[in-house]
Amino acid sequence: MDFSSLLVPLGISGNDSFDERGFLGFAFHPQYDVNEILYTYTSESAEDTSDFSAIPTGASANHRSVIREWKFNFSNIDPDPAIQETRILLTIDQPQFNHNGGALNFGPDGMLYIALGDGGGADDRDSDFIGGPMVGHGANGNGQNPVNPLGSLLRIDPLGNNSDNGKYGIPVDNPFVDSDTILPETYAYGFRNPFRFSFDSLTGTLVLVDVGQNDIEEVNLVESGGNYGWGLKEGSFRFEPNGNDAGFVTDDTVVGNFIHPVIQYDHDEGIAIIGGFVYRGNAIPALQGKYVFGDTAKTGNSDGRIFYSDGSKILELDLTDRDQPDFWVLGFGQDGDGELYVLGNTTGTPFGSTGTVYKLIPNASFEDNLLEIPAVRITLAGGENTIYRARLQHVPVSDPMRFELIAAEILASRFRDDSATFDPSTGKLNLSFINVANTSGQIFTYSVELQQVPGQPNLTFELKQFEQVK
Repeated sequence: MDFSSLLVPLGISGNDSFDERGFLGFAFHPQYDVNEILYTYTSESAEDTSDFSAIPTGASANHRSVIREWKFNFSNIDPDPAIQETRILLTIDQPQFNHNGGALNFGPDGMLYIALGDGGGADDRDSDFIGGPMVGHGANGNGQNPVNPLGSLLRIDPLGNNSDNGKYGIPVDNPFVDSDTILPETYAYGFRNPFRFSFDSLTGTLVLVDVGQNDIEEVNLVESGGNYGWGLKEGSFRFEPNGNDAGFVTDDTVVGNFIHPVIQYDHDEGIAIIGGFVYRGNAIPALQGKYVFGDTAKTGNSDGRIFYSDGSKILELDLTDRDQPDFWVLGFGQDGDGELYVLGNTTGTPFGSTGTVYKLIPNASFEDNLLEIPAVRITLAGGENTIYRARLQHVPVSDPMRFELIAAEILASRFRDDSATFDPSTGKLNLSFINVANTSGQIFTYSVELQQVPGQPNLTFELKQFEQVK
């Protein structure tokens, strides 16, 4: 599908240097295979009256955020899915072009969660800003003004109809459903730009990252009814708006009943946090149960980073063939097997065609006399490929080293991975990367070629070549 015709024209000041608007999120309904419905978040022109607006009289919205529902006919997808119908669920005026949030996710409860930023600008206050005065934030900012949806995480029933506009439902167990001062759609608030969030597929925990102003990037565990403090705090620090100058954090006491991030980092490490997922896949055991996320660029020069954390400290993912990704990290994806993908481009902007999807895959490893190959592509006669997970045992006192196959499991084709290949016609097993730990636990990575040994009762390989990679 191409949503280009729906979008507000992109590009700040008439050029393609930067923009935070666009096609920002989508989510399949949990029963999409039956009801054929999905939802989108798009930045559209604010020509019509919106359901929600913080724009003062006499001022104009920059654009509006639109949540749409799309009904398809998936039996007709050649060449494109046939759209049965579309309808708008809700619309929200946006004061500036930035801080739009944009993530849509269905929770394990079947409700649709929508992340919205504070409306843009800087410091979440009315002040001078790029292109003129900044309006639409009021005296105390939108993050702490949940009478409107900006700076909040919303929770709705997209198939219900008890909202003010009658186009969606408000769950009866929403935390503020009976409040006179907070929107009943609100699940949590006090966010600056919650660009991405996700649910742990095992525990259901809602993990949300909030992009900081000038100092702190944060990861939050979101609770129903929680206030996460923006713009009175940034991370766990007190935030001081500074008029038309840049706001800053201090060590002064933060006054209020706020929830602090579970982990945070400062701008020595990056400039904008990018949310990911708690890893529940099987391919990379070392990441099991860790939250994998990133930063768009450490210095703003196409030098994105990939992190992981157990909630107590932040570590950087050790990539085999490079120190860092060497592109702007813009998002993460998760497939049905729980495996993770990194999305990025070389410009950091929504323009051009350098966007790429990368899959996180593990290296083979040799430890305790066992050679573990997470995924090896076997080329069969006729050019067909089959993917296996394999375990080989080192044959004692063999010289050159030999390895005997002791276990193999066929994998679905979606596990495809070219870093390990076996060609039965030549008997060559090539491992582009294999991690070997020394007695001190230090890991060295090698490129290895093994050759099948004929005439053995079990599939056996002999080491032919190896070269240290890292």
